[in-house]
Amino acid sequence: MGKIHVLDEALVSLISAGEVIENPASIVKELIENALDAEATNIEIQIEKGGIDSIVVSDNGEGIQKEDCLVCTLRHSTSKIESREDIDSIFTYGFRGEALASIAAIADLDIVTRYKDEEIGTRIKSSAGQIPDLTDASRAQGTRVEISELFKNVPARRKHLSDARVESQRVLDAVMKHAIIRNDIGFRFIRDGKLVLDCPSNQNPQERVLSLWGLDIASSLIEIKRKKKGINIQGFITDPTMSRGNRSRQFFSVRKRPIEDQSLSKTLEAAFSTLLMRGRYPMCALDIELDVAKVDANVHPTKREVRIQDFDDVRNVLRDILSNALKDSEPMAVPETLEDLVDTEKVDEPTVFHDASSARAEGRALLLEETILVKPVPSAEPDLDIKELGSIFNILGQVNMVYIVAATEEGLVLVDQHAAHERILYEQLRNQVNDGDVVVQELLEPIVLKLGVGEAEKILALDETLETMGFTVGSFGGNEVLVSTVPEILGKRVSDDELIALVDRILDIGEKDAVEQFMDELVKVTACHSAIRSGQKIGHEEAKRLIANLFETDGKYHCAHGRPSIVKISKKELDERFGRTGPEALARFRARHRLG
Repeated sequence: MGKIHVLDEALVSLISAGEVIENPASIVKELIENALDAEATNIEIQIEKGGIDSIVVSDNGEGIQKEDCLVCTLRHSTSKIESREDIDSIFTYGFRGEALASIAAIADLDIVTRYKDEEIGTRIKSSAGQIPDLTDASRAQGTRVEISELFKNVPARRKHLSDARVESQRVLDAVMKHAIIRNDIGFRFIRDGKLVLDCPSNQNPQERVLSLWGLDIASSLIEIKRKKKGINIQGFITDPTMSRGNRSRQFFSVRKRPIEDQSLSKTLEAAFSTLLMRGRYPMCALDIELDVAKVDANVHPTKREVRIQDFDDVRNVLRDILSNALKDSEPMAVPETLEDLVDTEKVDEPTVFHDASSARAEGRALLLEETILVKPVPSAEPDLDIKELGSIFNILGQVNMVYIVAATEEGLVLVDQHAAHERILYEQLRNQVNDGDVVVQELLEPIVLKLGVGEAEKILALDETLETMGFTVGSFGGNEVLVSTVPEILGKRVSDDELIALVDRILDIGEKDAVEQFMDELVKVTACHSAIRSGQKIGHEEAKRLIANLFETDGKYHCAHGRPSIVKISKKELDERFGRTGPEALARFRARHRLG
C-alpha cells in the first residue's frame, strides 16, 4: 500500500484554519473586513481575556441572506468571486472564502444576522468542526458574530497563544489599522467590559487622529490628496516637528486594504531625510489607489501583503508627492541674512581649553588649535594619567560640541561625549538594578504623559518592571499616564518630550524580549536618554571627569549599543597623513641636508 493518501475534509479544514487564523487578532481582522465588504458604517468589537475567551463583532451592514446561511461557513464559499477572471479584479477586502469556515473549524460560532430585505433574521450556531444549526432570530439589519472556545479542538495552538494582555494589544492594533485609514467608518472597541476606543463615523482625518492619538498630533497633520501617473495617494503625514521614536504609527494601505511593507516606510522616511534627526520617525496614514488590475491581493492567506505591478513607479510617485507636500506646507521662518542666523547673545561660544585660540568662520563657531603638540611640553601638568592611552593625557577642546579632543604621548584621542557618558550611565544603572538599589529622583511636579490608544495600558502593564528601574507610573485616566519618580541619572533631562521619546523606545522593545533581556534593553535606553547629547557644551573639568569615569568602566571603548566611544590616532598615522614618513619625506630630508 502506498504512503500518500488524501486527507479527509475535517483535517483539511484544520490545516486551512492554521493558515488564516493565527490568534484572536486575525479573527477580528477577518470579521472587520467582512463587515466593510457588507457596507457597514459602524463596527463594534468586544473581547474577553484578549479574545481567547470571547470575541464579538457586530455591524450594521447589509447582513447575510437566509439562503446563504447554510453555506457561509463552508470552505471556499464566497459572494466575492464567481470566475477566474474575477480574481484579477478584486474590489473587496475578503474573497478567499475561508474566514468563517476557518473560524468554524477551530471554535464555537454563533452568528445572528438579518439581510436588508428580510423581515426575520437567522441564527447560525455551530460547535468547532460540526454542522451548524439554523433557526429564526430577531435583530436589526446587519450581523453579529460571536466566537468562543478558540482552538478547543487544537489545544497545541491554544497553548502557544500569548497571555491575555499581549493578545489584547494585537487585537487593538488590528482595529487601529482599519480605524486610522477608514475614518468614514465608526469603530468601537470594548475590552473586558471597558470602552477603549470610540470613533464616530464620517470623521475627517484630524477628528479621527484626535480620537486616537490626541490634540498635539492632530494639530500637526499635513493632508495628502494628490494624483500622479494614475496613482492616487490620500491620507496624511505629520509635520516634521511631530515625530516618534519608532514606526508604530506608520500605516499604509492599498485600495483601503492595510498592508505591511518596509519599502513604503523607507520611502516615507526618505522624504523626511533632512528634516528629522536620526532615530526619529514621521507618522502617517496613507492609502495608495491605483488600477485594480495592477494589484494582486491573492499572495498571502491573511492578505497582509499585496503584489503591485511596477512597484518602483509607485514608490517614486509616493516620494515625489510627499516631498512636494512637505515643501508646500507652511515653512518655518528663514533668516534673510547670515547675521540673522547667528545671534551672538544667544549662541554659545565653542568650548576652548588651555590657551587654544578660537575662530569664527561665516558666522559658525569653529575650534582651531594654532599648535597641537603631539607630545605636550614636559613641564605641563597632565590632565590625566591613563596608561592605556599613553599615560600623559592633555585635553585640548571640543570639536563641534560632539567630540572631546586630547593629546597623548602616542598621538591624538577623540572621545564621543555622548557614547562615553552612555557607557558610564549604563554600567552604573545596571549595577544599581542588579543590587536592587536604584537611586530615585522624586519629581516636585509629576508629569502627565498623553499617549495614544493602547499605549497607556502597555506602559501601565510594565509598572512593576519600570519601578525596579526607578520609574513610578500610574493611571491618570483615559490614555494619560502620571510619572512621579524617575531614575536619578535622568537628571535634568526630565520633560514631557524626553519621557514620550523614552516611552516610544520602551514600547519598541516591550513585547518581543524576555524579561531579563527587556530589563537590559530598558537600562540601555534609559542610559542613552540620560547621557550628555551631541551638540552640548561641556567644560574642561567636566570633560576630565567624563574620561576618567569612562576608564573605570568595563566596556570603555563602546557605548551600551556597541558604537565606538574612543578613537585613537597614532603619531605614526599623523606623520603619514602629513607626508612626514615614506620615500618622499626621505628625499626631502636628503635634499635639505645635501646628502646626495
